[in-house]
Amino acid sequence: MIQAFGNEIYKSVGQKLGNKSQASELIAQLQEVQKKISHPMISAKHLGLNLQVFVVDLNFAKHEASDFRQVFINPELISSKAPLVSMLEDDVSIPRLTVSIERPKQIEISFLDEELTQQTAVFSDLAARWILHGIDQVNGVSMIDKLNKYRQRSVKSHLKRLAEQKVETNYKLEYDS
Repeated sequence: MIQAFGNEIYKSVGQKLGNKSQASELIAQLQEVQKKISHPMISAKHLGLNLQVFVVDLNFAKHEASDFRQVFINPELISSKAPLVSMLEDDVSIPRLTVSIERPKQIEISFLDEELTQQTAVFSDLAARWILHGIDQVNGVSMIDKLNKYRQRSVKSHLKRLAEQKVETNYKLEYDS
């Protein structure tokens, strides 16, 4: 079950993960949910776990055929390069809402992979976009936070309908009570 936007977990910085057995089990869960929902980025926060872990699989990105698939544990942005590019993004915690987000075309990050091996790598284009989406999420920044104040007001009615559990989706959402 996916935690709906509005849950306090999305506002906090996730805890670092260092336990390999916990990582293996969590990664398997994330990948299973990702297959069911068909979304390019699923984080531990979507499952109600306040951890700095997410998976990106571009096979699930709309209009993009790519073999890119990676697990990111405790990721840290090292640098980003211009130009900034605007593209539509969505998030499984806010179904049926797509917004234009401006992000750098290229990034360099450090992270642990699924074996908890330290990695440093450069990513570009769509991979960079979804990785940044995941990094934002595990650090308590939502895609709504990335919008200007005018655009935030324009999506307010959708967020209200979501909070009232009136947004349909093909997967189960869990709401704060």
